[in-house]
Amino acid sequence: MEYWSWWEGALALGFFAIFFSLLTGKSLGVSGSWLSIARRKDDAMLKASAKVLEGDQEQVKDDLLAMTMAEFGDDALSGAPQRREGETNAEPKSITGPKSKQDFTPWTVHAVFLASMFLGSYIAVMTTTGEFTVSVELSALHAKIFENQGEAWLALLIGGMMVGFGTQMAGGCTSGHGISGCSQLVPASLLSTVVFFGSATALTFLMNMMT
Repeated sequence: MEYWSWWEGALALGFFAIFFSLLTGKSLGVSGSWLSIARRKDDAMLKASAKVLEGDQEQVKDDLLAMTMAEFGDDALSGAPQRREGETNAEPKSITGPKSKQDFTPWTVHAVFLASMFLGSYIAVMTTTGEFTVSVELSALHAKIFENQGEAWLALLIGGMMVGFGTQMAGGCTSGHGISGCSQLVPASLLSTVVFFGSATALTFLMNMMT
C-alpha cells in the first residue's frame, strides 16, 4: 500500500482544519466530539437551564431568593446591602451567565462528524486500493511483548482508557491541540503536543528495547 507523502497529508489536514473552522465556527477536535456524545443528557439539562435564565428575570430573581432563604434561613439576608433613605429603586440587574452565550451543538452533529471520518477513510481506501478488509490481528511487536492475546488486548484497553482520561485532563487530543491549537500558537497546545509525541516516542523506544 502506498501512503501519501508527508506534505500531501499536511496540506489535506490543514485544509480540512480551516474548512471545519469556517463551517462550524469551532476548532477541529475529535475527543471533544466523543465527549459531547457521552454527556448529551447533561448538555440537554444545561441548555434547559440556560433557557430558563434567559426568561423572566424578576421571576428568576424571586426563585433564587426563595431558595436561598429556604436553605440558609432569614439570616442569609442580614448581610445584604440596605437601600438608603430617599434612594430610588434601581433597575434590577439581569441574571445571566457568562457574557458569551454558551453554544450547545446537538450531539447528532458530533455523531455525523465521527461517522464521516470512518466513511471518508472507507472512500479513500477504496479509491486508492480497491480493497477494504477488517483485521483484529495484533502487530508483531505486541505479539513479542505479550505472552498471549488476552494480555495484549487488556493492555490496549487500559491504554485506551488512559488516553481518553489524559485528553480530558489536557483539554484536547492530538487533533485539537496538535492541529488546531498549534496552528494558533496556543501555549497549552504547544506544551500538550510536545508531551503527546515525546511520550509516544519514548514508549516506542522502550517497547523495542523489551523485544
